[in-house]
Amino acid sequence: MMCIDVCRTMGAKAMAANPSFSSGTAILACAAMAVLYVGMLYTPSLLFRLPPARTINEHYIRRFTCSVVASVLASGLCFWLLGSPIDMLRNGDLPAALAVLGIRRDHVATLYPLLLTALLYLGPLVMTALNTDERLEDEAKVEMGFIQGLFTRTRDNVISLTTDIFAWRNYIVGPLTEEWVFRACMVPVLLCAGYSQLKVMLLCPLYFGLAHLNHYWETVYPENRNHKIAALITGFRFAYTTIFGWYAAFLYLRTGHLVAPLVAHIFCNVMGLPAVGDALESPYNKVIGLTFLVGLGSFICLLNPATSPALYGYMPGQCLPTAS
Repeated sequence: MMCIDVCRTMGAKAMAANPSFSSGTAILACAAMAVLYVGMLYTPSLLFRLPPARTINEHYIRRFTCSVVASVLASGLCFWLLGSPIDMLRNGDLPAALAVLGIRRDHVATLYPLLLTALLYLGPLVMTALNTDERLEDEAKVEMGFIQGLFTRTRDNVISLTTDIFAWRNYIVGPLTEEWVFRACMVPVLLCAGYSQLKVMLLCPLYFGLAHLNHYWETVYPENRNHKIAALITGFRFAYTTIFGWYAAFLYLRTGHLVAPLVAHIFCNVMGLPAVGDALESPYNKVIGLTFLVGLGSFICLLNPATSPALYGYMPGQCLPTAS
């Protein structure tokens, strides 16, 4: 199996030690990507002066288009800064260029990151399953209720994808474009500017969290809420998107695969934030609490082994991934 060095003419370690652009340039480039991603959402009305969308579907289709355009432009900025991916494209080496963004054909990183993320939701998963029919009492029926609950939730979400514009936003377009811009485009730029993996993992999520601050304006005006409530909602959203961003950046840095944070992002959007109040009021609250602790403990124990770079053919510390 022949490895294609994405840095091509310079080794990864050499590029990390002697980056072709400054750390400040990398910070500004990532900020530009974040502003571009958010600002592009408002170009139909602010730049092109289009009339307001007549339906909610039309509104989100416009936003989907803007998100895709922003992702393409962010990729262009990333490639321009790094330089070598442009040479790869000129030479017809598309797989190597895509590997820069973590799109690789080898060692597909789907199962372990998905199962790892599911462990964090073990309590909510059990609660959902048990609450499908609280009248089930004996063990065999409870087990059947668990399976039925998981099947029903999965079936409903799959069906909704074909008809629900919000499902397309939450499970496809949103996760894909956000991971593309905030992980696939930003991480290589920061790494190749000489930032350590730890600093990259801490920096990228801040851009991701800040990119959700536009919801403050959308909460105040379209929803007609006061500024204090909007600030609380936006602050909470910034907190949990930043925390998730740390986890997503960790997955990307450890596996070198975009699909790893992508499946985690989709799964978290499907599950939503844990309903703590419902769990406390449930007749199965002790079981739910126990399974939550088991899931959290298992997640902590398996976090490093399940994301070991050796599982994914990725060398930690290299400024760009390699394609095999």
